[in-house]
Amino acid sequence: MTATIAGVDGCPGGWLAVLVGGLGPRAARAAIVPDLPALLEAEAALIGIDMPIGLMETPGQARSADLAARAFLAERNLEGNRAPGSRVFAAPSRAHLDVLRAGGGYPAIRAAFPQGRRLSKQCFNICDRIAALDDLGATRHVDRIWEVHPEISFAALAGRTLAPKKSPAGRRARHQALSRIGFDLDELGASLGRKARRWNADDLLDACAAAWSVLRIARGAHRTLPDPPERDSRGHRMAIHY
Repeated sequence: MTATIAGVDGCPGGWLAVLVGGLGPRAARAAIVPDLPALLEAEAALIGIDMPIGLMETPGQARSADLAARAFLAERNLEGNRAPGSRVFAAPSRAHLDVLRAGGGYPAIRAAFPQGRRLSKQCFNICDRIAALDDLGATRHVDRIWEVHPEISFAALAGRTLAPKKSPAGRRARHQALSRIGFDLDELGASLGRKARRWNADDLLDACAAAWSVLRIARGAHRTLPDPPERDSRGHRMAIHY
C-alpha cells in the first residue's frame, strides 16, 4: 500500500485524523481539522470515520449494521463485560435529521417522535456531523468515505471485546493492541499539542483503531457488518467496515 489513508474520530476541536502512508502505522501522523470540508481536503485516498453513514428514512426500525455490530461485540465478550452492545447506539433516521435541519433542537426532536423513537442525547450531540455527511450525497461516499466503529475495530484487532474504554483495563488493552501493530501513541499525542477543549485520549485511540480498519479496506482484507453490506434508499453504504 502506498496511498495515504485516514482514520477519523470526532473530538471537541472538530475531527481527529490519524493518517497512515506507505510506511505503515510506525510513521503515522495525527492532526485535528475543524470541520468536514477541511477533512475532505486531507490527502487521504480513503477515509474511515466513526459516524453512521447509511440511514433509515424513518424511525422504528434499527439499521442491520447496528444490530450486527451489537451481536459481534456480544459474541466476543469473553471477559464478561457488562452490556457491550450498548456501545453501539441507535443511528438517527433522516426524519430525525430533518427536524435538526429545520432548526429544531433536542426538545423539538423529543416532541416530534413518540417514546421509543426518540434519539438519545449522545446521538443528538453528533447529529450535525451525521447530517453533514448525509448531505454530501452517495457519490461522495462510494469510493472514499467508509463507516467504521472503533469498538468493532478493537474487538477484531484484539480477538475479543475489550473492557470499557474509560476503565484502566480498557485503556491499557487498547494502548497495547495499537502499540503492537506499530502506532506510537505517545508521539502522536505529543504532535497534537494541548488537549484542553481540543481532543481527548479516547479520540486518539479510536482514530488509530479506525485507521487500522481503513488499512484493511485498502488491502481488500476488510469485513462488513452486515455481510454483504446493505445500501440505504439514497444509495449510501449502510454497513460498518472493519
